[in-house]
Amino acid sequence: MVGACAISAGAHAGLVPEHLREAPQLGVAFVVAAGLLVAAATALAIRPGSLRAAGSAALLLAGLIGFYVASRITGIPLLEPRAEPLDAVGATTKPVEGLGLVAALRLIDPWATDGRPSHRR
Repeated sequence: MVGACAISAGAHAGLVPEHLREAPQLGVAFVVAAGLLVAAATALAIRPGSLRAAGSAALLLAGLIGFYVASRITGIPLLEPRAEPLDAVGATTKPVEGLGLVAALRLIDPWATDGRPSHRR
């Protein structure tokens, strides 16, 4: 999860200048995404078993994947209303984010391997 968040943060941060030039509101969204990803990676590194950190990372990664898919199919009102073509950076980072999402969901699974609820915090 930490790696997925860190890789995604780097990809989003790297695209900030280009997006700020093309559509400032989209550039700001990428700044926010990169910052949240850094915060998630930091929280997960400091407390690797934290359900709260894993849940936050899962929500963030799922949202980023969803926004990417929406941006390619229909566009995103207020950010980029036109659908964009697939790109190499997105096509590379989305599977990484997907793996991070799966890892986060496995950590927050409320059922222990023996079928009893888990009570980790």
